Parts: sequence; C-alpha cells; structure tokens
Amino acid sequence: MRTWLLALWFILQSDKGVSSIRLAEIIGVSQPTAWRMGHVLRLLVARDRTQGGVIEIDEMYFGGAPRSDPDKPPTGRGRKGQPRTTKTPAMVVVQSPAGSEPGTPAGEARACVVADLSLNETERVLEVSVTPQAHLMSDEWTAFVAAGTGFACHDTVCHARKEYARGTIHANVAKGFNNRVRQTIAGVFHHISPQHADLYFHEIGFRWSQRIAAGQKIRRARKGRTILQTLWDRVPPVRQLPAVFVMAVGRQIRRTKAGGIDVRSAVAVFG
Repeated sequence: MRTWLLALWFILQSDKGVSSIRLAEIIGVSQPTAWRMGHVLRLLVARDRTQGGVIEIDEMYFGGAPRSDPDKPPTGRGRKGQPRTTKTPAMVVVQSPAGSEPGTPAGEARACVVADLSLNETERVLEVSVTPQAHLMSDEWTAFVAAGTGFACHDTVCHARKEYARGTIHANVAKGFNNRVRQTIAGVFHHISPQHADLYFHEIGFRWSQRIAAGQKIRRARKGRTILQTLWDRVPPVRQLPAVFVMAVGRQIRRTKAGGIDVRSAVAVFG
C-alpha cells in the first residue's frame, strides 16, 4: 500500500505527469511494473458522470506515421497509394469555468478515442459525457452541428471565416486542453498507443480540473488588442487526494492467478 500511495503522490505532484521509467526509479520497482501501476492509477481518476453547464467540444489527432517497413514496396511518387493521415482521432469535451473570480474551479475535461468524426461517434461520446440540458459550443463541423440539436442550446463559430470567438461563444478552452494533451505526450510520454490513450486522457483531464482561478491580468495581443487573461493555480496534491478517493469508489483492483493486476470498472477495460 505504501508503494501504491507513493506512486499516486508523485503522479499528482507532477505538472504534466511522470513516465514509467522515471516512476520506476522513484518508487524502486521495474519499468513494466511502474507502467502497469500508472495505468491503474489513471483508471482510478476516470470520470464517469455527465457534465452540465457550458460545454465545449472539439476534435483532436495524436500519433504520427508508423515505422517504416523495409519489406513493404514503395507506394510511388507523390501521394499515390498513401492514406490521408496516419494519426488517431479523438473527441474532446471540456466544461467551461463558471467564472474568473479567485477560487473558481477550472471545470472538468475529458477525451476519448473515436473511430472517426462521424455523427454516430459524436453522439456516442456526448451521450455519456454531457447532459441534454447543457449549453454546447463548437465549430461548424457537420457532425457537431447535427448532434447539437439534442441539447438545450448550441452555438457555433465559423473557423472557415476566421471567426474564433464571438463574444462569449468560442471553443478556445477545448483547444487549450488539446494543446495540453499534445505537450504532455511530446514532453513526458513521447508516444502513446491508441489502445491505452483513454487512460492517459483520464490523467490529463483530472490534472486539468485540479486548478482554481487566481485572478486576472491585462496583456496585449500581437495585433495590439488588449486581452483580459485569467490566471490559474494548481490545487496542492494533498487536496487532490480526496477527489481521487471519491472517484475510486466502486472500482476494484484484484490480483490474478498469474500474478498480474485486474481492474474491474465500467469506465474502461484494462486487465
């Protein structure tokens, strides 16, 4: 138990996460054991409750080109025979903060891997993540516009006309979460597989929500515009522990006969 709590503490106190190699050095276990423990702890902070209020949705791609295969024949000149992208799509759902007063929580954030950006996949994600009474905001992607009819209100911005904000209507908070995911993958984990990406998204989303507003400051944009920017402070790790333990209720960790770890949860399949 001491080893598990020590691993949880180092994951919570880090700014963007801890790799399995670094975690193994800290707690004194092998790298495969640290990798497994990290996945279990990420599952414990997974969100399984629907969100309300103002919700921003956006798409995201992660990953890159696969390793070259010397036995594979060349595809020809140009783009002949090559797929449009080798990256994996994901859907991002972020709850906008209720205000900018000091002490206001940042709101929840989550993401999940999808097969594509179709209407069926969008509705599947929103059904388990967002309440029908929520106020939805997004860009004018066709699937987002069609899925928005099932909610109390849906506002969009048109990126094709270079419209990224119209008053309080925007998807910039969701894009900020997308940027945090990319920075975490590039700077800490370097690579995540689509099979385990949801677990990493659980950890990044939990860390995103463990922030509170610290105030505001005025800054000048590139084109000379004046912007009022909200400053955020991280919640101390000792205050994050109650949130972790509350979400861990009902998620069972069991030893298998082969000596491994089996996690029973309705949020994600792992084990």
